[in-house]
Amino acid sequence: MSLLLTLCNIKSIYAFDLFNAWEAALSYSADYEAARYAKDAEKEQAIQARAALLPQISANLSYQHQPPTLSSTTDTNGWNIQANQTLFDKGRWAQYQQGKITSKMANRKLSKAEEELLLDVAKAYFQVLLDQDKLAAVEEEQKAYAQQIRQAMALFDKGLATIVDTHEAQAGYEAACAKKNSIITDLSVARNNLESLTGLNPDQIKPIKSTAIDHLLNTTQKNEWLKLANQYNSDWQLQKLAVEAAKQNTIAAKSGHWPKLTLMAGYQDNHNTQQYYGINQKYRSKGGTVTLQLNIPLYSGGMINSQVREAAAKEMQNKALLVSTQRKVKLAIDQAYQTVIGNEYQVQAQQQLLTASETKLKATRLGHQVGVRSNLDELQAQQAKTDAEQQLAQARYNYITAYLQLLQSSGILTNKVQQQRLQQLLY
Repeated sequence: MSLLLTLCNIKSIYAFDLFNAWEAALSYSADYEAARYAKDAEKEQAIQARAALLPQISANLSYQHQPPTLSSTTDTNGWNIQANQTLFDKGRWAQYQQGKITSKMANRKLSKAEEELLLDVAKAYFQVLLDQDKLAAVEEEQKAYAQQIRQAMALFDKGLATIVDTHEAQAGYEAACAKKNSIITDLSVARNNLESLTGLNPDQIKPIKSTAIDHLLNTTQKNEWLKLANQYNSDWQLQKLAVEAAKQNTIAAKSGHWPKLTLMAGYQDNHNTQQYYGINQKYRSKGGTVTLQLNIPLYSGGMINSQVREAAAKEMQNKALLVSTQRKVKLAIDQAYQTVIGNEYQVQAQQQLLTASETKLKATRLGHQVGVRSNLDELQAQQAKTDAEQQLAQARYNYITAYLQLLQSSGILTNKVQQQRLQQLLY
């Protein structure tokens, strides 16, 4: 007994729920890992753009030898250090602002990749549970048909029933076998999909509560979800940032007409040796310089004007895309919200249908025993109960998935408070 309890405890320790699957997927998914590296790479653009505004310092060593000529030979060696500091360059400042926006976009892109991964894992997770529930229902149906076959054959042997009852029960059993084989194939595919996303053993999946899950929305209204999407939806936020980046790009293009002011400072120390008609002459040049350089663009062949028009057109394009994204997100919120409500009613209806099917099956079995119902009636009642169980399972998982889709469309699927609430409801 102690060994059995130990084995059961080990199994329970390694059983995983949806949130364990999410955590595993974030560390297992190669696509998500690539998205993290992409974010790290894009965030460097802000640092690179800022570097152009900071002092640029370089040091140089030089040696020059002039080959002998008819009159002289010259050797020069020395070093210099040069520092440049941009005082005014509107284009570089705009590029720096673009770099900061790109860094923000990198974070948003990673959040979007995380949300998409979590939703994919949830769909795979609930598909496994659905197929397992379907398999359990069909196996129960199989057992009922097998029992009916035995009863029909016993009654036939006693002369109390015809062989038709046995054939009907056998037909129902064979139909259940066919459904079982189909479900086993679907379950295998679903398990492979879940394992490929998380790296976890799908045989250790933890089912959710058997009781119906009601009122996921609580009292929240659609407008509240739209407000959340305006703040957190990844597509919406990315497009807003794209508009800001396009504005800075326009500013950078227009800066081609603006002057640039640069402060330059340097120091050099050169040693020169000159041989002139056999006489060596040595001299040294050293000292520092400070230069203030003003560059005023006058004419570029129309290049700057063309770049400004291009940037302005792209800015308008991104503004139009922002309107398009806003409409798509609102549509997605509306559809997800209505789907959640519809699926909640569907769960309630399927629960009532299952209760009615169970009641009908009990009554039909009793009627069959007293001779007022036929074997076919009982078979049909059994099939109706099995179908009702499968439809209820489908409705429940669709309900939860639709709610997760609403969270994802609103941009709060990764919110820890929402996840904790969902965990309390499911387990």
